[in-house]
Amino acid sequence: MRTKYTFCIFFVLYFMAATGARSQQIWFKMDTVTTLLANDKKLINPWAGGLNASQYQKMHLDNDAEEDLVVYDRTNSKVTTFLAAADPAGSGKKVFVHAPYYESLFPHMDNWMILADYNGDGLKDLFGSNPFGISVYKQVKTGNAWHWELMKDAIYTRGYNSNINLQVYGTDIPGITDIDDDGDLDLLTFDSQGTIIELHQNLSMEKFGVPDSLGNEENTVFRRNGECWGNLRKGNNEDFIFGFDCGVTDSEDGRVMHAGNSILLNDLNGDGKKDLLVGHVSNEHISFLTNSASGLIGNFTAYTNSYPPTDPVLLHIFPAAYMEDVDFDGVKDLLVAPNVSSNDGNLTDFRSSGWFYHNAGTNIKPDFKLQQKNFLQDQMIDVGENAAPTFFDVDGDGDLDMVIGTGGRPGAAGFKGSLWLLENTGTAAMPAFKLATENYLNITAALSVYNLKPQWADFNGDGMTDLGFAATSSASLKLEYRYIPNKAAAGAAPQFNMADAVTIALPADVQIGDSPYFYDGDDDGDLDLLLGKPQGNIYYYKNAGNSKQFAFNLETNAFAGVGNNDFTGGSPQLAVMDFDLDGQPDLLTADNSGTIRIFHGAAWGKWTQRESLLVAGNGKATAPVFGNYLAVAAGDYNGDKKMDLAIGNNAGGIGLLTNVLPITVTGTEPVQSIDFKVYPNPVADYVSVHSSRGGSLRILTANGKPVLANRNVKANMTLEISTLNWPAGLYILELEHGSSRNVKKIVVR
Repeated sequence: MRTKYTFCIFFVLYFMAATGARSQQIWFKMDTVTTLLANDKKLINPWAGGLNASQYQKMHLDNDAEEDLVVYDRTNSKVTTFLAAADPAGSGKKVFVHAPYYESLFPHMDNWMILADYNGDGLKDLFGSNPFGISVYKQVKTGNAWHWELMKDAIYTRGYNSNINLQVYGTDIPGITDIDDDGDLDLLTFDSQGTIIELHQNLSMEKFGVPDSLGNEENTVFRRNGECWGNLRKGNNEDFIFGFDCGVTDSEDGRVMHAGNSILLNDLNGDGKKDLLVGHVSNEHISFLTNSASGLIGNFTAYTNSYPPTDPVLLHIFPAAYMEDVDFDGVKDLLVAPNVSSNDGNLTDFRSSGWFYHNAGTNIKPDFKLQQKNFLQDQMIDVGENAAPTFFDVDGDGDLDMVIGTGGRPGAAGFKGSLWLLENTGTAAMPAFKLATENYLNITAALSVYNLKPQWADFNGDGMTDLGFAATSSASLKLEYRYIPNKAAAGAAPQFNMADAVTIALPADVQIGDSPYFYDGDDDGDLDLLLGKPQGNIYYYKNAGNSKQFAFNLETNAFAGVGNNDFTGGSPQLAVMDFDLDGQPDLLTADNSGTIRIFHGAAWGKWTQRESLLVAGNGKATAPVFGNYLAVAAGDYNGDKKMDLAIGNNAGGIGLLTNVLPITVTGTEPVQSIDFKVYPNPVADYVSVHSSRGGSLRILTANGKPVLANRNVKANMTLEISTLNWPAGLYILELEHGSSRNVKKIVVR
């Protein structure tokens, strides 16, 4: 009996395409249900997406009495939202649970963002970095819903002689707080040299008696008060100079300091005066500066770089501090993370970059106790950075496991990447993953490489799926590609050994930042090469050689019409699958802007549709930002015959997206006219597959073990598959085309 897939909303996919409404179709939804076990512990937020350089702040996301957590990651240019909720494990405690819905409400941010109520309405507003300086979004609430409304794309301040836009350098995090306790928000920021703090006083209360004015270019409410603030100056290293004459500019030996400072203002010793916690781009420690004055006139007289006194902060570079209650005891704790845009020198371990200190004291006289160095990161997949997922049945049990390439981690032997293996301990229909190893195949011992990007394909043409991976060599700093042949017998669990790895010579013009993806585009039995380029375009090379000897000839540098700068983020990562189930291969791209797209609707390379509104959000199709430097994998991990997605990002995490196209399996399909031939039969060395309709071919043993999966069969073109290494026996060939499935049986001698 053959089955078919029918459209449960009256052929909506095709009618919407014809009417131009196709872009409104929802393809995927975020998966927050599939479980993951790591170190015998079920993770609370396994698919939250990883964290590197976190900025922690709280606000009300939903409508309960508890504030929730918003984390902005500077390396990933992404907001991640968590609801304060009961522990799903039933401990009775409150925890932060990933709630991706709210992320789509936030505007795109770069460098930094701060949540603070500027207009006194009890709702936190949003201050963010932009090329003009500071943008301000007001939180507007209607009933139980809320949204951001852009109020200013720049704030102006009164300088020495004129009104200028208030600049906060992209490397910095300013302090936005009510310094003089008059009800409006003032702003502290370091100058362009990174040596003195400027005070920009808010005069909204003084001028209008209300705190909600932001002013404009002609009539500012901010003014620079004095030439510096706090009578201090940043020294050359981790020191500070006090009693500094703010009316004199002293560059000492003429050295220009590299700007980059973070500011946290809070009473930290219980004397009623606002002290400073300052991080600097060249420092490993947080500097605690004690204030001896109140109000606008700060006067700092002492500092220490050992703070807190017990287990003081020690990061490789540029620590930034935040105070929020994250353990639900009503007292603000201390959180510290590196304020960096990338891993400078590959010396930061981004798997452990969020330090959490419990406050055993009070808000005005805290007593910080170090609890962990991987806050939130321990409850999610976080491989460090540049996670690159793939799906494959690694253990041969009939369901899809996940192998993740990692960016790398610093260690005694240098910065090295590895492969993580997540075994599917559930079923094909009800997946449940378990972290099996963080060093699958022990690649760290065999190679000195980082930024591993794996792909499963039949690289040597023997009919078995091999493991390939791109990586950057630590020695040559060049992009290399290897594959490990699958030495298992057909129908058995795959067998890989790093000692068998084969290097593929990539085209001479391949460079670091390119994204290789292998696929037999011309259906001649060997793999061709697609290459996502940093400029945003896609190269397509045909393999003029064979599976034993690759010889790549450039066909086009704008495959599928994707030319230079077509993707603003650049470096598109690629996956080829039949996503819309029309029997033809489609192209999925994920680029550095954080956006995924699907090219479909026609034959290979001639696609007429390009979709980016793909993911469910607030009941409609949206294009959420998944972070920077994405990698993407497709596979049916929940057994519904539709291609789901795993998306890795720069923060080292994974997001799962379930395919929700309105297609269901129903009844019996009438016999359709299709010419599907498999010959010879019995088979000795090679089996030929020919079909009048294209589709996706998979081959199983008689007991259901997969031998070959997702091999593309093109209409009226013969595909040859080697059976030389297959054990004798009965095999089942299943060709899926759109809504139909056709089955043939062969006997291998």
